[in-house]
Amino acid sequence: ALQILATAPQLSTHAMAASSVSTSNVRPRGPALAILLLVAAFTLHIVLGFLAPTASRAPPALGPTASHGHGRGRVAMRFKTEIKVERLSESEADKQYGISSWPTWGCGVSKFDWEYSGTETAYLLEGDVTVTPTGDWSDVPAVDLAAGDLATFPDGMTCIWDVRQPLKKHYNFS
Repeated sequence: ALQILATAPQLSTHAMAASSVSTSNVRPRGPALAILLLVAAFTLHIVLGFLAPTASRAPPALGPTASHGHGRGRVAMRFKTEIKVERLSESEADKQYGISSWPTWGCGVSKFDWEYSGTETAYLLEGDVTVTPTGDWSDVPAVDLAAGDLATFPDGMTCIWDVRQPLKKHYNFS
């Protein structure tokens, strides 16, 4: 495709020169016609890719990657799971998830990088934190968490924890 694109300006220059000399008997033949048609088809494909609304496209396939063009030169795009947050009382969280049997962890006011090596579900007992995904996860929105929030962090996510008030949480890895 790159070779065809590189020759496209030359083809249009030759075509313009041919049309300015004489248009009565000049007709592209053989390979020249095939190349012109290929360049026209490729150009139409690119233009339609830019103009096609993303809402009309099929939803992404299940799994971590899906072939999904957006007219911006992307062939494959990774779909990352967002951080899920649910507001629950401690008794509701214990009834639904059994958090009282989970271990606890805590830290003081701090800021640190973290990478998940499993899916973590955590229930915040105390504190205030902003979790901001980084690296390959930087398209995932940051979340603000406080006491009473149950959050699920996806496996493999890299992020920065910005703890603004001392934190205490129940947690469980799956």
